[in-house]
Amino acid sequence: MPANNPHRSLLEAQLPHWARQATPKQWAALQQSQASPWHEQDWFANAAPDLRQAVCASQARLVRSQAALARSLRGLKQITEFAEPLLQNFLAERGFNAPVQDSRLLRVERTWHWNGLRYLYSHRSDNLLQAALQNFADDEAFTSQSAIALSSNIQVTRIQVQGSAVIGMQAPVAHFPLTSERFQVEPLPLAPATFAIHCRELDLGGAYQAHLEQHFAQPTVREQAITVQKARLRLVSDLAYLRHHINGNTHDQVQQLLQGGNVDCWQLALFGINLQEAMLIDAGRAGLALYLPGHDPALRQCNDLEGVHDALATLLLQPDARQAFTGYIMQDERAHFLDLLQQNLDASGNTANDRPWQRAAQADLRPTRQAITAEPFGYFQDLHLTRLKHEASLLAVPTALADASARARRLAEWESLGWDVLNVAGFFIPGVGALMLGVTACQLLGEVYEGYEAWEEGDRHLALRHLEAVGLNMALIGGFVVAGHAVPKLFNSPLMENLHEVPVNNGGYRLWNQDLAPYRSRMELPESLQPNAQGQYLHEGRQFIRMDGHLYQQHFDNMLQQWRIVHPHTRDAWQPPLEHNGQGAWRAQHEQPSQWPYAKLARRLGEPFAAFTTLQLERAGRICGIDAARLRQVHLQGQPSPPLLLDTLQRMAAKAQVQAMGPHATPHLFDQLYNGSTPIAPATQQLLAAYPRLSPALARRLLTTMDTADTLAWQAHGRLPTALGQQIEQVHSELPLVRALEDVLQPASGNADAERLLFSALDAMPEWPAELRLELRVGSPQGPRLEHVGSEQATTVCRVLKSTEGYEADLGERPASAQRDPDLCRALEQALPRLQRKALGIVQSDGNVLREWVLAWADEHRPVLAQRLWGVGAVRRKPQGWLRGGRPLAPLPAPAGQTGSLAAAYRRVFPDATDAEFADWLGDEQEDHNPYDIRSATERLRDLQQRLDALRRDLQQWATPDPSSPHQRHRAIRPIINAWRRLSWLPYGRSGRLFSLDLSSLDLRNEDLASLALPDDFTHIEHVSLSNNRLLSQLPAEFYERFPSLKRLLLIRCRFQRLPRVANPQQLRWLDLDRNRITWDGEAQRTLNQFSQLAALDLSGNPLIQAPDLRWLGELRTVFLSGCALTELPRGLDLVSEPLVLDLTSNQIQQLPAAFNVPRPVAETLSLESKWLAPAALAQIEAYNTAHGVDLLVCELDYQGFFDNAGPAEAALWQRLPLQFRRDLRPLLDREPFLSHPNQARREFWRRLSMIDADPVLRQAWLTHPPSNLFNLPL
Repeated sequence: MPANNPHRSLLEAQLPHWARQATPKQWAALQQSQASPWHEQDWFANAAPDLRQAVCASQARLVRSQAALARSLRGLKQITEFAEPLLQNFLAERGFNAPVQDSRLLRVERTWHWNGLRYLYSHRSDNLLQAALQNFADDEAFTSQSAIALSSNIQVTRIQVQGSAVIGMQAPVAHFPLTSERFQVEPLPLAPATFAIHCRELDLGGAYQAHLEQHFAQPTVREQAITVQKARLRLVSDLAYLRHHINGNTHDQVQQLLQGGNVDCWQLALFGINLQEAMLIDAGRAGLALYLPGHDPALRQCNDLEGVHDALATLLLQPDARQAFTGYIMQDERAHFLDLLQQNLDASGNTANDRPWQRAAQADLRPTRQAITAEPFGYFQDLHLTRLKHEASLLAVPTALADASARARRLAEWESLGWDVLNVAGFFIPGVGALMLGVTACQLLGEVYEGYEAWEEGDRHLALRHLEAVGLNMALIGGFVVAGHAVPKLFNSPLMENLHEVPVNNGGYRLWNQDLAPYRSRMELPESLQPNAQGQYLHEGRQFIRMDGHLYQQHFDNMLQQWRIVHPHTRDAWQPPLEHNGQGAWRAQHEQPSQWPYAKLARRLGEPFAAFTTLQLERAGRICGIDAARLRQVHLQGQPSPPLLLDTLQRMAAKAQVQAMGPHATPHLFDQLYNGSTPIAPATQQLLAAYPRLSPALARRLLTTMDTADTLAWQAHGRLPTALGQQIEQVHSELPLVRALEDVLQPASGNADAERLLFSALDAMPEWPAELRLELRVGSPQGPRLEHVGSEQATTVCRVLKSTEGYEADLGERPASAQRDPDLCRALEQALPRLQRKALGIVQSDGNVLREWVLAWADEHRPVLAQRLWGVGAVRRKPQGWLRGGRPLAPLPAPAGQTGSLAAAYRRVFPDATDAEFADWLGDEQEDHNPYDIRSATERLRDLQQRLDALRRDLQQWATPDPSSPHQRHRAIRPIINAWRRLSWLPYGRSGRLFSLDLSSLDLRNEDLASLALPDDFTHIEHVSLSNNRLLSQLPAEFYERFPSLKRLLLIRCRFQRLPRVANPQQLRWLDLDRNRITWDGEAQRTLNQFSQLAALDLSGNPLIQAPDLRWLGELRTVFLSGCALTELPRGLDLVSEPLVLDLTSNQIQQLPAAFNVPRPVAETLSLESKWLAPAALAQIEAYNTAHGVDLLVCELDYQGFFDNAGPAEAALWQRLPLQFRRDLRPLLDREPFLSHPNQARREFWRRLSMIDADPVLRQAWLTHPPSNLFNLPL
């Protein structure tokens, strides 16, 4: 943990003025007001749990009530912080600009010494603020030597002067020394008399009285102050009862009083002087309860008034107790009270005040009591306000009360007590009684910490210690603490590391601990209330969401364009911003999904996921191929929730219910539980017809994101929103694999997809014995064969039989049947011979070994399984080289390890940032860090958050609906925000990331991009995709200039007629313009030549007609020019080094260049296959193959599926086959058995070719047959 407090600057900025001048003693009093020392006492630990719980609950209630009062009194100032700026500004308006804190009023008095027959000079020097507070009478006069000057410009010297005394008529005059003073002053241009007039005019005392009235006279403040008083009494009552200082009757009486019951109460007086805040309570048969707030114990039981007298007499013998007791005495009565107390209590009558006294034999405090006829707590609150105003008038004297003699007496008394008037005025409000001390501590905490009242006491105490350390160090620098006095060092703590800055309404910042527990709502929603599509509950005009099983109220912040959580009790509390995906996956912006376990990632997708166990969620995730990384993308990027995950969970739950009912389950129970009984809507029925693999339940869920206009367009024209259509296509293609894996994990029925998957997995098992063949047949050993694995020449054949009752292993015992159930894995294991089971590690034959193997194999090969086994015609995808296909396989960046305050705050803006990226931003590893940016990391973070908020507002304005020109801009907001926040990226290299902006499939138009004014905050973006925006034909400069680091640009299936321009063309590495409308010309060539570092180019599907010249692209590795109506080859093919794919298929090449010759790597990656090739070109290609052994029509990669695990013998055999025969073998890779049993198919493929190659007669006979019928030949 760093040694320095990361929030020091914020603490210094937010610390109130008075706290920067507070003394160590005053800080200790504030700390004491928040302490609960009983928690560490044995008597508390050994008390009954219910009594301890009651004390803790009362303490929490007191803190909450103090915090509420502190919030209502926000803006209430101590005397000095209120008066100083008023005085400074008032004088400045009149031409006096010297700082009042450094200026003093030197008041010189000239006194005639009658014996010495001369004037003597003395002085009084007061700080200008103190003098203004004490004010001036209207008849005060100043000597000519009096002046106002800076402290450093006043020098007073004690001098000896000669006095003269006349002894007699004839005697000489007697001389003797007298003490006087000499003054050297550089006066400021403000005369003392003028200053006095200004002070009376300004009337700081009167203004402060109005300030107190303004804050304390509000009914809400009065009610909250009464609540604090009640909470304080409740706590001391529970503590006293726990400690046996009061009995049950007294405790009950106090509780009755707190509940508004009729309980007699009195105000206590000693020596006729009323005690403020102290109270006597009728305890019934127990006598009286003496309540002394702030003392320990604060509540004690006495038999009668005499018992009260004895308790107080004993208490006041101790110096600390006497000092604390003066808090009950009005300030101007304290000296008199202490004098009377010593006369009547101290046996010697002159013991020092800081020493314990011996009790006088006839001690008499003369206690009296006055019945309180009003409501007691309101009565004492009114007394407190009266006292507050009175004592304020002593420190800040209103002009109407200004009196020079009274001022002199006050100052003399205070100076005799060693008081610093300004220091007392600076800590005035908490110094008046015990009530406001704790409230002031809360007010101080509330200036810096958000939601502190809900913290543990230890955290509040530590937070106050941090403020104390900062405040005292600032006081030391400002000269308010005497140098050499022990001042705590600034320090750091785990608390500070875990707090984060949040902005507040006044433009400042506070520190928040990111705990959402205090924000939980206690609202009880009706059980019948259902959430909307976004997962929100609308109830009584308010909106709620659930997260982790807890209810939160929210509201939409129009300024930030974000939903925010509302505190249930505190209106002005920080409202944590929310992120969501529009489908119920809500999270607070500060939360870090990167640290969530899988179950939490899944449950936070929405309310429907909350009902499932961790095991169910993990199983469904494995079935659907949805790992934790995928779910984190949903939460971080606001992506749609994977529809198959919830669908699979609900299907598994329905299956479990059916299985639990056993033979009592009806045939259609599963369908009723899963699909429900709701009639199928026309839009859903239409989707089911278009995508027959979907179920009604899944189809309904997929269509819930469509609005009314989309639904009408779908029903009328069969047109889905682009993004939704792509999602449905994806779901439809994944369904067979998902259903198959579901049946493997939770067998329930004879699923043909599961059978296909299982046997395909067995085919891939490297341990599968060569001599073993396993078959799945219908009904009997001679029934139709559904699936098989193993060679036709295998010596051992095992079978599993399928019937309406399930699967059974054929153990040769028919007609007696073996065990039958839906678990195909169990039946397959039981069907294997014992030796083979042992070889495969199968012990129990319960299906679990095979089940785990299938799941692990499916996990590893999932990206290709769905397309290979169940794709459209199970068509094999064409090798696409570097440009197309899935993500490059690369390890993900290391998860974030730094969790300190700054790092966590950085991740609130950039949630996916790695430690290295954070360190780079911080400047630790940044070579090009801007040396002129002297802002602190905290200030830079604030700037980042402000820019993000501004971007949200600007985008919302950009996407405002326009009825005259409808658009879909709102769909682009989230991708743009994600790109700004570095949430959208592609793996790059071994461990790098390529930050991207994906605006594909959003139906964007030219005018949308032209009006999109992005800030200059996208310099990190290196990959931009605008594919599948069918109306887009231009990239405006205002758009592409925002991406100076662009390396990849994808514009697939748009309407571009020209190559786009980019900010820095020499940086572009990847350009994909597949299926646009580009025709090649000189301008296009000049633009292409600027992309000097281009490595991948795709112009397929464009009517180029003229071939591009590739000679200026020295880094080119991959070229797609398929279907471009080319009649000649591009120039520069021979210059391509280390080519990956050179696809020029489906063109009308007339002939190859004369003496065509390219390096062998180029020739091997070149594909010229086309049904429109001219005869001359075909002849040249055949000649080239004869001369070089390379087929220019078909790329070598197209045959790769035949050569897995093949050796030199197979390679030589392949070369002996006729070229056209080899070409015509390719369709086999897209058919059975290569699709579901590729290993078995490859073995059989080479066996058959070897037989044909070895026998000239067979070769002559079978090579005349279509190669695609190879597996049908009787070999």
